[in-house]
Amino acid sequence: MTREMEDQRAWQDEVKEKLARLKAMLSTGGGFNSSEVFDEFVREHEWGLALHVVCDYLLEPTAQAAPEAVIQQIQSLHEAMGIEDTCVADLRGKAQQHVGD
Repeated sequence: MTREMEDQRAWQDEVKEKLARLKAMLSTGGGFNSSEVFDEFVREHEWGLALHVVCDYLLEPTAQAAPEAVIQQIQSLHEAMGIEDTCVADLRGKAQQHVGD
C-alpha cells in the first residue's frame, strides 16, 4: 500500500471514530430513528450526511442544546471534510439562547 493510500485510510478511520462519538447525541426514541439513518450513512461512507443527521437532530427545538465540546467536535469534522455551512454557528446560537434562558 502506498503512503498516500495509508494516509487516506487513516483519515477515514479518524473521521469514522469522531462520528461514532457523536452518535451518542442521537435519540433512538420517536417515529424517526436518526440513529439508524446515521449508521446507514456511515456504512455507505456518506460522512457529511451522517454529520448533518447529528446537526439536524441537535437543532430540533425539542433537543437539548449541544455542549461546547460537542460543537467543537462537529466544527472539527466540518473542517476536516471541507464542509462550509451554518451548522456550527446555528448550534452555538442555540446554546447561547439556552444560557440566556
